[in-house]
Amino acid sequence: MTPEQARNQYDAQGFIHFPGALAGAELAEIQECFERAAKEKALGDLLNREPRFLSLIDHPAWFPAIRAVVGEDVMLRYLTGGIIPARAEIGSGWHCDLSTIRAINLPESIIMTKLFVYLADVPEDGACLAVVPGSHRYQMGHPLPDIARHEDMPHHRKLVMKAGDAVLMSGYTWHARFHNRSDHARKVLESSYIHFWMKTQYELNDFKPEVQERILASHNLRQLFGVQEPGVSDWERRLLP
Repeated sequence: MTPEQARNQYDAQGFIHFPGALAGAELAEIQECFERAAKEKALGDLLNREPRFLSLIDHPAWFPAIRAVVGEDVMLRYLTGGIIPARAEIGSGWHCDLSTIRAINLPESIIMTKLFVYLADVPEDGACLAVVPGSHRYQMGHPLPDIARHEDMPHHRKLVMKAGDAVLMSGYTWHARFHNRSDHARKVLESSYIHFWMKTQYELNDFKPEVQERILASHNLRQLFGVQEPGVSDWERRLLP
C-alpha cells in the first residue's frame, strides 16, 4: 500500500489495517522486550526500559501512512504498552477520543491519530478493537446510540488481529474495546501522533542519557519527540526524506 493509498483509505473509513506489519525475528524480539517490560511493570515507560522500541516510532511498515495522514510536521504524543488479561470483563464502551473538542471542525481536520500494534493474536471473542467505519465524518455532536451492549452498535466492525498486525485509527472515529471472553491475553503497543505545534507527553530529560543520545542524533527523531530546533518555529517543523 502506497502512502497515497493509505491516506485515501484512512479518509474513507477512518482506519487502516496493516496485516503482518511485524513478522519473524523482528516480531519475536519486540515480543521479548514487551514481556520483560511487563514483568517489571514498566509498560508505561517502554522507551526507557527497552530502547528497542525507538525503532517503532518511525517504522517503515506504518510510518509512511502516518506521515501521509498527519503531515510533515508530525510528532509523537506517547507510546505505551497494555495487557488485557484472558476472561476479563473490562471492555471500554463506545466513544470518540476527541469528543470534548469544540473549536475545530473535526470531520474535516486531522488533529490526532492512534496506532495499535498487536503482539498477540486477538480472536473474535477476545478484547477486540471495534470501529464504526466512516464515523470520523459524522458531524460534531452526532449522538452515540443508547445501547446496552457493545454488540448492539449499528454498522460496527470488530477487528480480529494476528500477532504483528497494526491498526491506524482517526482519533475522531467511534470505537470500543470489547470484553475479553477468550483464553488469550490482549497485548498491544499503543501510540498517538499529533502536529508539532501541539503538546507531546514527553520532555527530552524524561529519557536516559543513551536514549537522549539516539534521539538527538536523528533529525526526524528530534522532531518526533518535540525537541526544539534553534531558529525554527513550531509551525515550520518538517521531516527529512
